[in-house]
Amino acid sequence: MVSSWTLLLVSVGYAALLFAVAWWGDRRPLYPNRPWLRPVVYSLALAVYCSSWTFYGAVGSAVRNGIGYLPIYLGPLLLFVFGWRIIERLALIAHSQNTVSIADFISARYGRSRRLAAMVAVIALIGVIPYVALQYKAVAMSLSVLAGQDPGQGGLFTDPALYVALLMALFAALFGTRQVDATEHHHGMMLAISLESLVKLVAMVAVGVFAWSWLGGHQVRITESARTLFQAAPPMGFVAQTLLGFLAIVCLPRQFQVAVVECGEVSDIRKARWMFGAYLVVISIMVVPIASAGVALFGSDGNVASDTFVLMLPAAEGRDALALAAYIGGFSAATGMVIVSSIALATMISNDLVMPVLLRRGWAEHHAAADVASTVLWIRRAAILLLALCAYGYYRWIGRDTTLAGYGLMAFAAVAQFAPGLIGGLYWRGASRRGVEFGLLAGFVTWVYTLLLPTLAASGHLDATWVHAGPFGLQWLRPQQLFGLSGWDPLTHGTFWSLLFNGAVMMLISARWRPGVDERLRIAPFLDPYAERQTLAHGDWPGKVSVDDLQALAVRIVGERHARRAFSEQAIALGRELHPAATADRAWIQFTERLLAASIGAASARLVLTSVLRGSGMHLDEVMALLDEAGQELRFNREILSTTLENISAGVSVVDPDMRLMAWNRRYQRMFHYPPGMLYVGRPVADLIRYNAEHGELGDIGLDAYVSKRIERMRMGTPHVFERVRRDGSVIEMRGQALPGGGYVTSYNDITAFKNAELALREANETLEQRVAERTREAEDAQLSRTRFLAAISHDVLQPLNAARLFASALRDGAQPGEQQHLAERIDASLRAAEELLDGLLDVSRLDTGALQAEVTVFDAAELLRELAAQYAPVAAGRGLGVHVHARPCPVRSDRRLLRRVLQNFLANALRYTRQGRIVLGLRVRGDQVALQVWDTGPGIPEQHMRQIYDEFHRYQQPFDWGERGLGLGLSICQRISRLLGHRLDARSRSGRGSMFSITVPRVDSLPAPASRPAAVLAASDSLAGLRVLCVDNDQEILDGMRLLLGRWHAVVITANTVDDALARVADSAPQAMLVDYHLHDRLDGLDTLDVLRNAAGSSLPGALLTADGRDELKRLTRQRGYQLLTKPVKPASLRAWLAAQATSTSTSHGSTGTAGTTGTTGQ
Repeated sequence: MVSSWTLLLVSVGYAALLFAVAWWGDRRPLYPNRPWLRPVVYSLALAVYCSSWTFYGAVGSAVRNGIGYLPIYLGPLLLFVFGWRIIERLALIAHSQNTVSIADFISARYGRSRRLAAMVAVIALIGVIPYVALQYKAVAMSLSVLAGQDPGQGGLFTDPALYVALLMALFAALFGTRQVDATEHHHGMMLAISLESLVKLVAMVAVGVFAWSWLGGHQVRITESARTLFQAAPPMGFVAQTLLGFLAIVCLPRQFQVAVVECGEVSDIRKARWMFGAYLVVISIMVVPIASAGVALFGSDGNVASDTFVLMLPAAEGRDALALAAYIGGFSAATGMVIVSSIALATMISNDLVMPVLLRRGWAEHHAAADVASTVLWIRRAAILLLALCAYGYYRWIGRDTTLAGYGLMAFAAVAQFAPGLIGGLYWRGASRRGVEFGLLAGFVTWVYTLLLPTLAASGHLDATWVHAGPFGLQWLRPQQLFGLSGWDPLTHGTFWSLLFNGAVMMLISARWRPGVDERLRIAPFLDPYAERQTLAHGDWPGKVSVDDLQALAVRIVGERHARRAFSEQAIALGRELHPAATADRAWIQFTERLLAASIGAASARLVLTSVLRGSGMHLDEVMALLDEAGQELRFNREILSTTLENISAGVSVVDPDMRLMAWNRRYQRMFHYPPGMLYVGRPVADLIRYNAEHGELGDIGLDAYVSKRIERMRMGTPHVFERVRRDGSVIEMRGQALPGGGYVTSYNDITAFKNAELALREANETLEQRVAERTREAEDAQLSRTRFLAAISHDVLQPLNAARLFASALRDGAQPGEQQHLAERIDASLRAAEELLDGLLDVSRLDTGALQAEVTVFDAAELLRELAAQYAPVAAGRGLGVHVHARPCPVRSDRRLLRRVLQNFLANALRYTRQGRIVLGLRVRGDQVALQVWDTGPGIPEQHMRQIYDEFHRYQQPFDWGERGLGLGLSICQRISRLLGHRLDARSRSGRGSMFSITVPRVDSLPAPASRPAAVLAASDSLAGLRVLCVDNDQEILDGMRLLLGRWHAVVITANTVDDALARVADSAPQAMLVDYHLHDRLDGLDTLDVLRNAAGSSLPGALLTADGRDELKRLTRQRGYQLLTKPVKPASLRAWLAAQATSTSTSHGSTGTAGTTGTTGQ
């Protein structure tokens, strides 16, 4: 035996562990955002089904009934294997309707009936309280077995079951009533329940393996015990118990809470059907060796109760640690069931019993300043405590009755009465609220009469005489042999009659009293939960309730923080700003109802909003229509329909399934000039068709054949739309549509005016193409103007950069210490990046107009990646990030400059949004293609935003961006460039893990032979020594930069600010090369200035045009006149190469012209 102190410490320690897990799970949700873990937690939480009944009682049932212990496992297993769609439908509907309990769900299905919700809550209480008491009894029994004490010896305050009840009530109150919105999932509770399910599984398997090994050591007893267990056929109640187990998964309040309300993702149900099924299979298999070993060791009729075999087997063999583990498993089974049942029942008590009464009596009006949310929470906490005390009182009342399975099955039969209304409501359109109420009442009364009262009589709490003789001596009313039906066990008998009366009364009453308008309007989401429904159209309604009024009401019910957050999110979902003073429309009313329903139940939410809207001046019918999910579907009674038909412009005729006239309007009679008395209800429509044909309405056709054809089409329900030109020239459009249940309706519209307008429109559109062409030319001119504007402004933007570039190059080429040399190179690299980005502005404009032409070459992709890594390495280092390159030499064919811009955008985004980690530039060869990739360890992009990343000005709000805020144009530019080059972009991302962007380019076999560059012949720094260079620019900073840079190269620099100044310098200095800016803002531009200077020199003086204008036309003119074009900012390497060529030519020819072979374009 185990000491009482050890059991006490283990019990308290385990309870503390549960509290810690639940507390941690509430503050740091472990599983909701982990798709692999969430189904596991959900499946283990479903195992709350395995209470102490299945932990202890299943072994006892196997000893008493042999294979009859299986139904409690077989029923749920069949539901999850074959009927799992039922749970999926329930979860989908519960999420869309914000239902928080099984009572709330059934109420919402049948017009949000408060009376029906209260009935379900009361029946659940009566059926489940004995079941909760059973768990207390199981804990007390396990303590008495291990401690060797009689549980009935002590008084009230020495009973451990009392403290277990209070402890579980405290747990349920702390972690099941933390927020008033019952649809917000209890992550901490679910995590704790999952842990309990895992503990009881491990304990059961441990005892089962021990029993199996024990049997292996007693070969003689194995055959005898197995034969004793399974020699009999399945008991009479096998099918009934399987049915109850099947229904219990969706009808037990605790199972509905876990399987439906706490279901985070409906897709988890598909995985849980197998994981939970495997759980049940393992538990059921372990019962066999435990029961066999127990019978072999203790006997089936000994002094040891078979329900205690799980504990007694290891204890009798001296395995106290294993017995303690078995106790913890049973303790987990009992407490898990009690916790979830308490939360589910407390929610029903507050939402469906207490709050409707308070609200109906005007409690909210007399407590305007009260915090309703706090009141609801305290009602639920008080309900949990009262439930615990009631269940404990019932446990003390039933005394020493140790048959655990009997009470469990009786509770199953009670809650099974919800099945006809719950499951039938998912598939039968005709089920009505009145039918469900009467059916539920009939089934519950039958359950009390045939099961509950006989059980209490058998326990000695009631007189048992009437059970055997029948009330008043009427034997045909004996509760266990009702109407003379005998030979069945009490459970099968009671289940059969209760469900039969329940279902039969529901169908009969529903057939007699069809569902009302309120029910029919709400039925669609329940019958087809998989359909995606349109939200209600925003429209005016005659009430005067404002959005602020609804928000104030929600604040009182759900609390200020939750209400304001919910209303803000709803405004975003509706695509408009939150204006509190605006009049609330249908969407706001229905949203408020769903929000309140999640806290106080559907019935109470309906009552509150009805009161509010009544006070707004609306009629009650308008209030009910607004609060319906399908309120926009107008249903007219006969008077409204008649008035509408008479006031529409179209003619309407309606025929019944027998093709006889049933309804029409006056417009139809006037349109076809029917004589008085010709139209009457019941007239064959064939007569009217024949009349129209005889009066020339149908033209020259075969009369009988046409009439037969028309009648046949209407019988088949074929919809049609066609136009008919009448003898007077008018045109009638005819639209026909079949009616539900048979019949046909046809509308006739005079569209003569529309046809005349169509003809006039056709004539007006004859010149449309000409106008479109004119507008197109204007648009093209405007686009070209924009391009010229960008080209012009780029000069002013790039001028200071060009000057800075020249100074930096001069600094780099000077004889300076290593550190300054390194700094100069970094400055130069940064300026080079800036110039490329500014060039991108002009390139985007060229991409839009189609003016940009790709310059495809073959180059090494790995070298390009290394250049980018070197360029951005300082920025990355400053942010604590690493930049790595994984690439081997790989020749590719593309435009190097445009491809660099794409990769540069990828890399800039990675640096902007990566807070820590590294950035990797990689190269992957895939056949004849090469993917250039940029990986980062940033926050990633959600899947729903990935389709929008290439949209212009679209920025996904990241949690961190180093203080930088992009314009949302980078990836759009990349997409345009990739389309121009014919390359493919790709992007992949995982939230919390990072992103990868890539562009795929063609691969080639080898690189071309490197071309010899003019700069390569410069073996010494004085290669340009003595070369006289004339620099003409209107910007003095540029001239100073040129003087400094060329001076470093030992060239003689001659500067001029104007054309006239340049002519004077040519005359007195005899330059050997000219560098002229294009935009001089003088009487001549740079190209004309070169011509004038060359003529003044009297020789073919070589010249280069410096400009930021990259137009192809300017390049062509420059080449035609024999000059070189250098784009700004000028690359020092390109400039020096050109000057070196002129110096070499000059020294070779001794002053002769030598520029004929050097014209072209150098730059980016």
